[in-house]
Amino acid sequence: MRWVSLPQPFGRNLIKNPCGKEQYQHWDVRHGGSGWCVEENKDHVEGAEAQTCFVSSYEWCVKSQLVDLLKEGLWEKLLDTCQPEILISDWWGSRKDSGCAYKIHVSLLAQDQRTVLAEFKASPAPIPQWNDGKYQKITHSFKRYGPGVRYVRFRHEGRDEPYWIGHYGARITNSTVLVKL
Repeated sequence: MRWVSLPQPFGRNLIKNPCGKEQYQHWDVRHGGSGWCVEENKDHVEGAEAQTCFVSSYEWCVKSQLVDLLKEGLWEKLLDTCQPEILISDWWGSRKDSGCAYKIHVSLLAQDQRTVLAEFKASPAPIPQWNDGKYQKITHSFKRYGPGVRYVRFRHEGRDEPYWIGHYGARITNSTVLVKL
């Protein structure tokens, strides 16, 4: 008898390469200004799989990832009837000497990958120049989102505030999509 290993969809991060240790693999990337780069974290992020981060530039840099919930081991009946909680989080911050702006937009999508069944958007106040350089965590929990959810589109973007050439913008790491039953 052969044992088949099934994906364990609960309690693990469904985002692939959440900290950039594999550069841009698994992400759809749109470079603005000098583009994205990957650097070592300036501040430790507890629980991150790697202490690296994506760093944006002086124009909006955008990254997104589409999570196929069925391929990750969930099943239609569970998603439609139980509607397990879908938790998202993202860590973002700036350099001490350069302020930044950050936005996040996460959508729960139907089978056609276009129909939005629930969404979360946030544009926190920009971090000013000469700050403490600490990461901030943004979180949201999707509950009672209705039947039909099959995908999660996770998208965030960042840029620097002083408009400096190079990589002085938002530092983003440990992006997470987690399903809880």
